[in-house]
Amino acid sequence: MKQIKQYENEKVLVLGLAKSGFSAAKLLNDLGALVTVNDGKPFEENPEAQGLLEQGVRVITGHHPIELLDEDFSLMVKNPGIPYDNPLVAKAEELHIPILTEVELAYQVAECPIVGITGTNGKTTTTTMIGLLLNQERTAGKAHLAGNIGFPASEVAAKASADDDIVMELSSFQLMGIREFKPQIAVITNIYEAHLDYHKTRKNYVAAKWAIQENMTADDYLVLNWNSEELQEMSKQTNAQIVPFSTREKLSNGVYVVDDSIYYKEEKIMATSDTHLDVYKRQVW
Repeated sequence: MKQIKQYENEKVLVLGLAKSGFSAAKLLNDLGALVTVNDGKPFEENPEAQGLLEQGVRVITGHHPIELLDEDFSLMVKNPGIPYDNPLVAKAEELHIPILTEVELAYQVAECPIVGITGTNGKTTTTTMIGLLLNQERTAGKAHLAGNIGFPASEVAAKASADDDIVMELSSFQLMGIREFKPQIAVITNIYEAHLDYHKTRKNYVAAKWAIQENMTADDYLVLNWNSEELQEMSKQTNAQIVPFSTREKLSNGVYVVDDSIYYKEEKIMATSDTHLDVYKRQVW
């Protein structure tokens, strides 16, 4: 883990616990921040809050007092599931307090490369398969799964070594709270309409997904679903190198499927049946 100094003696409010909030609070405490945790679950029913209190973290549970924000916090790290119209979050925005999700903290302390996967469908399958592939016949380190797949990104990043890789499943909720986060490789499996109760509009939802490439450079790779005309058009707006994939057309510079075989840059790689997946038949991509 990188030993960053930027949070030393900084007052940070962690809003919402569960796995990601607990991990974020623990990491920030280890980095020397003055952490306050606020969670709606009563303390006696809240093992995460109890554990953090034992570590010396200030814990406020059972309600979300708006007056908390009178305490001059320099940062809020919120649980991704808490919407931005939550009164505490809205007040923090009004006060210009930066609001992050814990994947940003993970990026800040990670010593190893990150592969980020997002999309409406197929994230977990793709994340799992990439992790399995990266762990085949490697001579050093390990590929760790993290993020929306159930392993808090900040916890995984804090433990990973420079020889490792982190394969991170990322939801639109998580990606709304990034600032400098930059994977070396990013994948967008597809984009359909979803989570409009949270994002309010499809435009906001798409923008949250597209944020995965926001800080990528020409040294990074963005893998995009070329079946989507929308993603084809959006690809013109990134600095990353594009690696397209399609189940519908041949791609001279990407991955495609013809006659039940997978090709990369016109070289046959494997039969679709060898993947043991039926996505090619169902055309979910």
